[in-house]
Amino acid sequence: MSSVHTPEAGETLADLLDEIPADLARQAFSHASWTRPRSESYERLAFLGDGVLALAVSSHLYPLLAEYGVGRLTKVRAQAVSGAACAEVALDLGVPERLREQAPEGDERGFEALVASERVLSSVTEAVIGAVYLGCGYDRVAAPVVAAFAD
Repeated sequence: MSSVHTPEAGETLADLLDEIPADLARQAFSHASWTRPRSESYERLAFLGDGVLALAVSSHLYPLLAEYGVGRLTKVRAQAVSGAACAEVALDLGVPERLREQAPEGDERGFEALVASERVLSSVTEAVIGAVYLGCGYDRVAAPVVAAFAD
């Protein structure tokens, strides 16, 4: 999924993630229990990334499914950006490994519970999208996000 190259930009979400500033990457992979203040965790970036994800997928689906009404469009988008879909993209992006790099030492059980959580993986995927949006802009992130969620 995230390794699919987009014809528009030739970049993947993983490519863009590797390009963002270190402070954004660190925040995108920091759980709230690991940071003080809590606002330095991935939660704020996930809020932003959720909006970017919805816009990118909606903009892609709107002309593609011109015969669909708002109800069907909403259902298709919801399925495309579901928690399960976000968690799958997280695995493609290597989110568990990147979270491990940020995890405090000595909390192996807590870390394992986090990476086993679809909700956490989904939120971190949204945080990654938010971080890439801030680091690279919407024009560069939209097509790679759509490609990452194409399946």
